Amino acid sequence: MAAAASSAEAAEPADIPVDGPYGDPGQEVPVAGPQFVEALASVLTHLASLAPGRPNRVTHFHSVRAPQLSIHEYLMRIAKYFQCSNECFVLCLVYIDRIVKLHPEFTICNLNIHRLLVTSVMLAAKFFDDIYYSNAYYGKVGGIRIKEVNALETQFLRLIDWRMHVSPDEYDQYRNHVYKAVQGRSTASSSLDPAAPYSAAATDAPYKTEDTVMASEDKKA
Repeated sequence: MAAAASSAEAAEPADIPVDGPYGDPGQEVPVAGPQFVEALASVLTHLASLAPGRPNRVTHFHSVRAPQLSIHEYLMRIAKYFQCSNECFVLCLVYIDRIVKLHPEFTICNLNIHRLLVTSVMLAAKFFDDIYYSNAYYGKVGGIRIKEVNALETQFLRLIDWRMHVSPDEYDQYRNHVYKAVQGRSTASSSLDPAAPYSAAATDAPYKTEDTVMASEDKKA
């Protein structure tokens, strides 16, 4: 990573200022911390459980039936294998909520939350982190074929109107809300519903698809 940074600095034109304001939320607000992923899983599990039986609008993100892995298990798998910063999970929540705000008919439920998560975290890693991987790799982690990953990425960007930037204030608001929701102190002003206190049930079991995914990593775990 140091070598990559050195080459990037060497290739940078001298007339581009490097000390100007960039607006990187990770530089101006507290870090999310590994516990944020656990808290986010609790919030999203509760939110998805509130959805009606049949979705109001079926999208590319909807599956025929709910995946075998719970939201918590799936999010822990993403956190383990994506190897992205924890701040990406704050951004992913902002992005998902932008869809809900821009498209009120779009309901978060157990049929679409898994694809929404893998797509939003993938986009957050590409936007926020210095190092990220290919769509094919992210698809293997999430149990989604590469062709579908590409389609979901395009659809997601259209749904959020290609708005990837998150201001420091917005980042801090969503981060704090998740912690307050898990602690049972969420405010009624937020667009996201509070979740019940989280009960730990972590697992590192691999996501089962037609192919053997990340088998070597699972053996090391």
